[in-house]
Amino acid sequence: MSRIAHLSDLHFGSTDPAQLEALAGILASDGIEAIVVSGDITQSGRKHEFADAARWFEALDMDVMVVPGNHDTPVYNLASRFLKPWSRYERIAGFAEEPIEERDSFVFAGLNSARRIRPSLDWSTGKLSRRQLDAIGAAYAEAEGRLRICSFHHPILGFEDGGSAGRAVLPKADEVMRTLTDAKVDVVMTGHVHKARITVVEEDGWSFILSQAGTAVSTRLRGEAASYNVLTQEGEDRLRLSTHRWGEGGFAKEVAHRFERTKAGWQEVSS
Repeated sequence: MSRIAHLSDLHFGSTDPAQLEALAGILASDGIEAIVVSGDITQSGRKHEFADAARWFEALDMDVMVVPGNHDTPVYNLASRFLKPWSRYERIAGFAEEPIEERDSFVFAGLNSARRIRPSLDWSTGKLSRRQLDAIGAAYAEAEGRLRICSFHHPILGFEDGGSAGRAVLPKADEVMRTLTDAKVDVVMTGHVHKARITVVEEDGWSFILSQAGTAVSTRLRGEAASYNVLTQEGEDRLRLSTHRWGEGGFAKEVAHRFERTKAGWQEVSS
């Protein structure tokens, strides 16, 4: 039975120390086998922020898979942002820009939806190119019998109460979702909005599970407390996905969502 923690928007440089310490303790003691981080490791893409993040993950000594977010390219050093946008992310933190990882029970494909520059004043928005989408199917060529997990930073569904981040849905999101369904992806993990959501997305005859993670340990809240999600594989065709939210007593699990796989993908079932 695999247990994968889905974290997002850690924003080293703007973290809550109590939450950071509590999260490290839980991850080490809660039977978590792997961690997926869907972007925004840092607040401003500074060298010391990446160094702090690298030390934190190194201390966890766990299997970690990360994709970049829009805050992970230098915010204030424009030369670095334009010429070497992911150099600090890769060199200091040691993360791959678009990792493909294979494990006994799952195959993970990470995509970089962040951009060094966008054709608008808001450079925080994202995009996935046709080349990136074409790579999704190839990533799962040998995934038969294993869970297919895909992660990128920006959302594919909007949030009415999410402000500008909630409206920052990937361009051509319907094309992105069709590509995910064509590849029979099981779970999609995203971030950016700082709000949690767990739901099923149906597109072209296939349904996948969407794990939208809130901000795990950042002080940059948007109307709800810090949180992270946990995916538990309960059997070959059964998954449980729950949000763990920060409160007075630390992080606590909210109601878990249970899913079963059918010929048409995943459906939520009663607990």
